[in-house]
Amino acid sequence: MRRQSCGFTLVELIITIAVMAILAGIAAPSFVQSFDNRRLSGAAEAVKNAMHVARSQAFQQSTAICLTINEESESQWIAVEAGDCDSGACAQGDDNCLMQVRSSDFPKVTTKAGFGVAVFDPVRGTVQSFLDANTALGTVQLTSARGSRLDVELNLMGRARICVPDGGQGAGAPGYGAC
Repeated sequence: MRRQSCGFTLVELIITIAVMAILAGIAAPSFVQSFDNRRLSGAAEAVKNAMHVARSQAFQQSTAICLTINEESESQWIAVEAGDCDSGACAQGDDNCLMQVRSSDFPKVTTKAGFGVAVFDPVRGTVQSFLDANTALGTVQLTSARGSRLDVELNLMGRARICVPDGGQGAGAPGYGAC
């Protein structure tokens, strides 16, 4: 009498492992792109949030609030400070530092800003001026390691929005309209 064996043969096991390896190889690039897009979206949301905080704090504290963008800093992209725009309150750990966005929170995402400092009016919450740029729209460009890009635009009314630049490779970050 022949005994029934339970289990898999070596050939079946090797074929199953080969199919799983092929599927993993196909799926891995999309996972990497997904993580990259999430990191880029998170950075854009943090920049937009800093702009909202600066505007609301100008109202709340009845004082001019400075939003400083330092694209060359390794540790700090954005500082929201009350009072003097050149005080460096966030760098010194001062109480006038209201918020910081650190580049270390978003590795492999780079920034390029069309302005360095925006000053928010304490009465209207509008942008009084972009101190170092003669522009009506302040733009912060965020680029991921894989080349995807999102822009965060700040208009003179103090409103911020995230968008995908026209003709750019930002389509991988869903949910954002064109600039």
